[in-house]
Amino acid sequence: MAFINTIPPGKATGETAEVYKSLAQVEGHGMIPKIVQIFSLKPASMKMMIQIWEMSMWMGDEPRYNREMVAAAVSRFNECHY
Repeated sequence: MAFINTIPPGKATGETAEVYKSLAQVEGHGMIPKIVQIFSLKPASMKMMIQIWEMSMWMGDEPRYNREMVAAAVSRFNECHY
């Protein structure tokens, strides 16, 4: 199994801590998903990934449930368990 070094939310400082805090405010809870923590060593990349996710899930006229369905289908097609 692969291992990726990450900075957990409780140990984050500087820009990484700021991005975690911003995401927690947007999400309305303090849980930072592991998929986000993978980017913790490169906070600029983490911030960009979050922005792209927000745009893909929240902008536009398509209802969220349709977007979630497409995301689930693509993940299943790619055998991605996330």
